[in-house]
Amino acid sequence: MLFSARKRRAERGDAPDVYQYDEIPTKLRIQLHRIFDKALGYYYEPGGYDMNIPNNNNGEWRTIHDKVCQEHGRHFLSADYLNPKVDTLRYLEAAPTDEALDVVEACCFAIQFHAERGSQYELEKRAINVRPSKALEEVNFRFREAGVGYQLEGGRIVRVDSLHIHAEVVKPAFGLLSDPRFAGPESEFRDAHQHYRAGEYRDAITDANNAFESTMKCVCKIKNWDFDKNARASDLLKVLKKNGLWPDYLDATFDQLQATLASGLPTVRNKEGGHGQGDENKTVPEHVAAYALHLAAASIVYIVEASTYEE
Repeated sequence: MLFSARKRRAERGDAPDVYQYDEIPTKLRIQLHRIFDKALGYYYEPGGYDMNIPNNNNGEWRTIHDKVCQEHGRHFLSADYLNPKVDTLRYLEAAPTDEALDVVEACCFAIQFHAERGSQYELEKRAINVRPSKALEEVNFRFREAGVGYQLEGGRIVRVDSLHIHAEVVKPAFGLLSDPRFAGPESEFRDAHQHYRAGEYRDAITDANNAFESTMKCVCKIKNWDFDKNARASDLLKVLKKNGLWPDYLDATFDQLQATLASGLPTVRNKEGGHGQGDENKTVPEHVAAYALHLAAASIVYIVEASTYEE
């Protein structure tokens, strides 16, 4: 696929992506329901001559419910109103995507408030039995795991493809790899993202590195450049430079770039993935895997675009 075709595809909004934005699956809705149930506490419905009122979070649930109702011009959200909490969570499970995301954002905003200001005593007083920060982390993880392209940023729900690095690096990488000649690295890079969404961060790093190496091998094949089929990333980069993928006359900038490409992603992979961990159970943090994916994407975009550049 040549540049003009890729550009038209991107302008139509159908550039390849690893996320979808139209539907929130039932499983994800239920998972979010359960997160909010724990992270926002109990709603107490008084009755009879109750003398002992249990810990509850009635005020917060009323605020969330009123906020969503006001936004959509409704008195109630579900057909059978019982109380603000039940009405809100029922609506989360049944509402169209945009309205359901409004519920998610309102609930997350309330959780964020407790994360910033709520003491342990205050949390217990409101019948909240999970740390707010953990709940917010799980919201993002569940969206990512389901392949739904929304995440919580600064207390707001945003589309993943509105984030600069995803829009400017990850999606262009998939666009370039959609060329049938790059079918191998495209599959490996998609596998890397699938592992990342599933929380399998070690495998995500390994597949990201494989996609980077495979991209360079594909370029060598397309250009008919000789290379060792078992060559490592650093060796493949030497082949690309030897064949003029970046010219020598542009000063030391490209030497620095070569060093970055040769040491950056492979170093992450060698230290955190792709090798046995012996008797030590090493946990790969999410941010390390995200860095590896973004670095791989940026490297792939550079390598492929440099291979098609003509003065």
